[in-house]
Amino acid sequence: MDWNLFIIPLTIITVELIKKAELDSRWLPFIAVAVGGVLGVIYAAVYPAVTSMDWLNYIVSGVVYGAAASGVYDAGASALKK
Repeated sequence: MDWNLFIIPLTIITVELIKKAELDSRWLPFIAVAVGGVLGVIYAAVYPAVTSMDWLNYIVSGVVYGAAASGVYDAGASALKK
């Protein structure tokens, strides 16, 4: 099992907690992507990343998972349809 996939639910939970602080909702996708990136760094630190490419892979995966958690893909797809 790829423990890196837990970044998505952790990002969703974090963004939901931030929503409770009544932050402007236009910042939430950026926050979700940043949280995903940070969780990717944490994942790389906990699980051995041998090379710098491993670190980059974990960080990029975290950013992509954060974007997926925030629905950035759906928002971009609906914008392209218009």
